[in-house]
Amino acid sequence: MPSSSYRQRILSGIQTPLIRCVIFDLDDTLYDCFRQRVGPSHRHAAEAMVQAGLKASVEAVYRARMRAFRDDPMLRHIDAVVSRQFQVDDPQAMSNVAHDAYFNCPVGKLTLFAGTLPLLRFLHERGVRNFVVSFGEPHIQHAKARALGLDREPAIDAILYADRGKILTKEGAFRQIREKTGFPAQEMLVVGDRPMSEIKAGKALGMHTVRLKRGEFKVQEPTGPEEQPDYVIRNIGELKKLPFRFGNEQPHH
Repeated sequence: MPSSSYRQRILSGIQTPLIRCVIFDLDDTLYDCFRQRVGPSHRHAAEAMVQAGLKASVEAVYRARMRAFRDDPMLRHIDAVVSRQFQVDDPQAMSNVAHDAYFNCPVGKLTLFAGTLPLLRFLHERGVRNFVVSFGEPHIQHAKARALGLDREPAIDAILYADRGKILTKEGAFRQIREKTGFPAQEMLVVGDRPMSEIKAGKALGMHTVRLKRGEFKVQEPTGPEEQPDYVIRNIGELKKLPFRFGNEQPHH
């Protein structure tokens, strides 16, 4: 589904854009992070809170976290809310424990969306260079890539790891990819699920943007034109149906 600004550009007669590089977000873009990681991560945080002295069962804390998560899917206040609910002596310290545990939940078995590998290989066969930019604790994100088999997938040029400490931001990673490939921004496409993160970063650099609206952040809406994607899709396989020219018209063999 195209945004109104993108429809205007199409109607004005601008040629279908050539895309020679696609940058994918990882969580809730290439696999279902919401179903496979969010619940276990909240349980891991609940266990850490109880171990740190919170006086309740892990199950009670987990249920409280999931209720709070429904009201605060962006995780802005969830740890403080749950800490206050159980009347802990030092809410800030307990929030720090929960926050660190949530983002460091051990990685188990993960499965890509059914359309992910076919799409990556479709693009690769046409000479498009595929990159993945993941955000979070680097060692956890590395483990996710290994669990999903993306670290050894020939259709992916490289995986870059943006981090919570902002040593490397998503916009910084996108700049690195642009410099590495030498492609102009108008021949690059960013695909992700968060308007305020990868969509905003891609637009700031003049790249095309597509939002996959599902998962943990599907309720997040753009706060302004700088977060408005060119297209919104609900299945990763829909990407190749959008009016872009992906690399060479014919696949390489």
